[in-house]
Amino acid sequence: MMLRRRYLQHLMLVISLVFLTLLGLQIVERQHQKAINDAIKLLQSPRLVDASKIDLTEPELQFAYAHHLQQRGMFEDAVDAYGKAERLSSPAMLKLVYYNMGNLYLQQAIETAEKMGIDRATALADVAKDLYKSALKNDPEFWAAKYNYEAAQRLSRDLPLGDLKDSGEAQESSEELWSAMPGFPLGLP
Repeated sequence: MMLRRRYLQHLMLVISLVFLTLLGLQIVERQHQKAINDAIKLLQSPRLVDASKIDLTEPELQFAYAHHLQQRGMFEDAVDAYGKAERLSSPAMLKLVYYNMGNLYLQQAIETAEKMGIDRATALADVAKDLYKSALKNDPEFWAAKYNYEAAQRLSRDLPLGDLKDSGEAQESSEELWSAMPGFPLGLP
């Protein structure tokens, strides 16, 4: 009887310790999530936030910081920040990183095309298309990436190569090639 009571006391002690340990881990995790949420709220402010004020080792915060830079028109810095977020991100978050990077490049391509920098706009649109393809590899049902990929296609078409002749010369036919005219159509055909 005494042995059984001692056994129950030890069992209750072990259960209590396990419960307190789990409770402590939950409290630490909650504080961690609160710190991430506070940093994201800081990044939503209208002023530029210095990178030293937030913990950029967290993939969520690196992603939010990259978006913060993108919203302020800092293209090169945003590209660097998205690149860092790509290295830190989980596969589930990777599609969002690629999608936002694609949006960043597509936005630059459109702005460049409006200034008549057609060659640079085409190159930027090609990078955007590659990033949208990467997002779609991670999630083939990602509708927004499909839509923006089609928008990037309007700036830079992937031209089919066609069959090359044995003589080394390729004859072009308007029926075999897509229109390579950059820009968005202005009306109905």
